[in-house]
Amino acid sequence: MVRELGRNDPCWCGSGKKYKKCHLNRESEQPLPLEARLNAMRAAWDHKKCLHPLAAQDVCNGIISAHTIQRSGVLQSIIDSTNHVRTFYQSAPDSTGTLNPRRVGWQEASTFSGFCAKHDSLTFRSLEAVPFTGTPEQCFLVGYRALCHEVYQKSGSLKSSPVLRKLADRGLPVEFQKKIQHTYAAIDASIRKGLAAFHRLKARMDMQLVEGEFSGWSRAVISFRGDLCVASTGAISPNLDLKSQRLQILHDPHADQESLLYGVVATSNGGTVVLTWLSRETVPRAFIESLLKHDDRRLPSLLVQFMFAYVENTYFSGRWWESLSKADRQHLKLLAETCPYLTEFDYSLSQFVPWQITSIIVENAP
Repeated sequence: MVRELGRNDPCWCGSGKKYKKCHLNRESEQPLPLEARLNAMRAAWDHKKCLHPLAAQDVCNGIISAHTIQRSGVLQSIIDSTNHVRTFYQSAPDSTGTLNPRRVGWQEASTFSGFCAKHDSLTFRSLEAVPFTGTPEQCFLVGYRALCHEVYQKSGSLKSSPVLRKLADRGLPVEFQKKIQHTYAAIDASIRKGLAAFHRLKARMDMQLVEGEFSGWSRAVISFRGDLCVASTGAISPNLDLKSQRLQILHDPHADQESLLYGVVATSNGGTVVLTWLSRETVPRAFIESLLKHDDRRLPSLLVQFMFAYVENTYFSGRWWESLSKADRQHLKLLAETCPYLTEFDYSLSQFVPWQITSIIVENAP
């Protein structure tokens, strides 16, 4: 039974308003179409801020749409004849409820308003202007870029949450309103915990970036030869390894959260997946060990499934997508729809990409 709220009780949605001023008459309101709700959320989400540690009003020269995935090399490798790439990010279900990848112009793909032009250029010059050789600085910057994007995304999510919570339950019975608001409250708490952990990690990386000192990080650098048809970058906090063994409990507000940073960079004959983590942390190391237990023939497809499952910021070639079997497309689509932190999933044995592993370098820094 849901207790009947009094007119002067605090509303359950967390707005701080009295119930009579917030949700008492929501049942009589007309629900908004999905597209209208998404547009309102995106408008509330948008924010611009240079995330460089030395950012200042008299130093930064204008916030830009900064790329999280290399525009030259990576995104250029997966464009179609009309200069578009594919992604499930911000893809809405069609009239039948089916989620399909959407087309995005390659210059807009993987961008976020998280750096000014000056700091974006200076910070990532050794990734964009120099061939990737796996130096400590380059691997650090792959992770730093992924972390900054995740901080930006989580900040936007919290910024837009009040708007989404206000619109999500319009026209629904009180019982359903309460359930929806409790769900969003739990999601908000999870995002706040994750954002706090990422802020702490970024504070350390900010200091190292300014000092030009990149010690204390372990890394796995996996290089492959073949068509670079999928690219991604992200910061994740894996709670299960590839065998569904528990690594950490994310919903415990008092437990530390350990994270893994990764990104894909282009090379002359294919690409490299760079995974970095704090050397003292055991969770990301255990996740990487469970990944690298598989042979080189299966590893590329595991990496692709990992990208689709864990990070929305994943882009791919339309030509490659259409070349997959219907079953393989359905599997990757399911991974893109499912939250891996709440739902266990099986990694497929299919060969999703024509990649041949050329080298695997794992360095566990002291």
